[in-house]
Amino acid sequence: MDSGQPNHKPNAICLVRAEVSGPNAPRHAMEVQRHAEQLGYLPLYTVRPPVDAADPVGYALALAASLNVDAMVVYDLETVGNTPSRVREMFDLETVCPPATWAASRPGFADPEHLRLQQPLTVATAH
Repeated sequence: MDSGQPNHKPNAICLVRAEVSGPNAPRHAMEVQRHAEQLGYLPLYTVRPPVDAADPVGYALALAASLNVDAMVVYDLETVGNTPSRVREMFDLETVCPPATWAASRPGFADPEHLRLQQPLTVATAH
């Protein structure tokens, strides 16, 4: 039965860096798009930052933010400078190799009661 609601598929952008993928860049581009689709994302765009970009990951993040995507899909962590946390500040990160999901860390998502320790944390308690 049609509810009258359009199907919402989460959006993603794919990131391929020529200086990282080298001669495999065309294959990586196809694999990240295919991976995004298999995960249920609608891949809006494959970002290929200029090789001389000062911050190619920042370049892709700015584009992702302007498109208001849900995720960024990359071939491997080297594509994002081995810093998944940078992407996770705003988006889910999906990698093809190995296939992994790095969920976005959304500020304010945690229960406020758990943000502060009730008592100081000691070395013994931490262990």
